Amino acid sequence: MKCKNCEKSFEGSYCNHCGQKSEIRRIDAKYLLHEIPNSVFQLDRGFLFTVKELFLRPGHSIRAFLQGKRKPHYKPFAYLIITFTLYALAAYFMARNTYIDDLLFGFKGRMMESGEAVNTPILDWISAHQVYVTLLILPFFSLASYLAFIRSSYNYFEHLVLNLYITGQQMIIYLILGFIFFQDNVLTGVPILIGFFYNFWVYYQFFHHKRPMAKVGLIALTYLTFVIGVLLITVVAGNLAHLLAQ
Repeated sequence: MKCKNCEKSFEGSYCNHCGQKSEIRRIDAKYLLHEIPNSVFQLDRGFLFTVKELFLRPGHSIRAFLQGKRKPHYKPFAYLIITFTLYALAAYFMARNTYIDDLLFGFKGRMMESGEAVNTPILDWISAHQVYVTLLILPFFSLASYLAFIRSSYNYFEHLVLNLYITGQQMIIYLILGFIFFQDNVLTGVPILIGFFYNFWVYYQFFHHKRPMAKVGLIALTYLTFVIGVLLITVVAGNLAHLLAQ
């Protein structure tokens, strides 16, 4: 059989030179209805498989990905982009704030109550570019988790993949819970709290070789390191801005 893509001879269902299927069907409506969603989400395996695994056995699934079982999984960076987009679209159509909008609203309120000036342009930029803000935060949080679990066998970039998957799945959690708490302003913080516990659960399962109390302590250390780092960066940035304004 001659491959219609690379024009080399082969036998079987796939070309052993370029990987194209031997059976090439004509493009029609049925083809497009199947191909478009599978091209974007890999619905037959990748995206839905990853959603399922990150709900049922997240720590074990991410560990398997890092150890080489990567073909069934949706790629971590793409997974976060897709899930964040779905969550943002759902929030838009439900006329709801995203979790970042809620945090910014609370921050503005506290600043105004204390009589401090609020830098609205920066906060507006954060609100308008939430996916970029999330991607900027993740490297710092991954550095915190890497330092906290530095005696583990995972390097910094593997921690980054771990946190990309966690954050992507948190977007799915926020999307689902957004429908549940659609009309309840009192419980708007519940999805964020559940997202935090999900992060805790994944870390607890992922670092399976450590003792339970050690894992709890190191997870707490991760958050503490991240918060201290953010505070230091905020103080340094504020001082630099003050010096430049003089």
